[in-house]
Amino acid sequence: MNEILLKQCIRPVDPLKDKELPRFSHSRLEVFDTCEARYDLQYNQKKRSDDKTLALEIGSLCHKVLEEKGKMLLEGKTVDYGKLNEILENGHIEINENTKEEIRGLKALKRYYFEEWYQSDNASGMTYDDKMKKFDDVLHSEMEDDDWKPLYFELPFEFVWRDKYIISGFIDRVDIKKNEYRVVDYKSSKKIFDATKLPTAQQMGIYACAILCIYGKLPKEYQYRFILIDDKQYAMTKNWEMRLIKKLDKIFDTIAESDDKGMYKPSPSPLCYFCPYCENNPKAKEFSRECEYYSLWKPDNKTFAVNKVFEENASPSSAKESGETVRKLIF
Repeated sequence: MNEILLKQCIRPVDPLKDKELPRFSHSRLEVFDTCEARYDLQYNQKKRSDDKTLALEIGSLCHKVLEEKGKMLLEGKTVDYGKLNEILENGHIEINENTKEEIRGLKALKRYYFEEWYQSDNASGMTYDDKMKKFDDVLHSEMEDDDWKPLYFELPFEFVWRDKYIISGFIDRVDIKKNEYRVVDYKSSKKIFDATKLPTAQQMGIYACAILCIYGKLPKEYQYRFILIDDKQYAMTKNWEMRLIKKLDKIFDTIAESDDKGMYKPSPSPLCYFCPYCENNPKAKEFSRECEYYSLWKPDNKTFAVNKVFEENASPSSAKESGETVRKLIF
């Protein structure tokens, strides 16, 4: 019954009929759900930062190496670990139509992020040297299951939600076992997710809709694979379909309301410390002063204060000035 309800919400994209529909990815929806102000800067004002971080670059590199291993398996070849280690060490040039992107290898990353490379993070307690040893274990063991076999890597998808919006993206990996499907998403995080995020994981729900559109049935399993700490989690519990429908409908309704008002509320939290639009983020560069409403939280100063308080019914100039400590829970 829940699968039938889900089918009523989605359909394939008609290139002619749907060409004017707004397009969303999982990450775009997630940004809006986390902080509307960041969404406005990133997607409406198109102030997209090219700032790179070690975590992002390592993630891209490891994703590429796993993808290359998967292609070898799909082609029936013996896995060439020498070639995979060559990519790891020296990187890869990714060419897509008219674009060319360099994925830097470990040699370059160690030089560029020298100090950060040898620091232990506060969640796993591991350095990047430690994490790459874990990744080596993952590289040799992943996709060696006797039952589940890889079917597709970086699977592109798009579907229409409620005849109003196109949701599109890529799935890291799709596995098959007999006539059942499993979606696998690679994560380079330093820790696994909080268990509360798993019963209705929005990302996995969107991937499930994609598989339903492409293959006509929902996946059997939804796996997050944490490739730098060699761990995994499974998402989506009973009745997730109904919860996902309500969640996506609410997000799209709120986006429409914010667009109509032209107002996108900030959500100051410790995440501001990692936001490219906040001066409080030591790694932010080009757009570091775009948001005034950020949290003053830092790893060594876990405060509840914000730089400026957002007042929904007031003009921006009437917002309280920096320096006031606000004793209200904002995260």
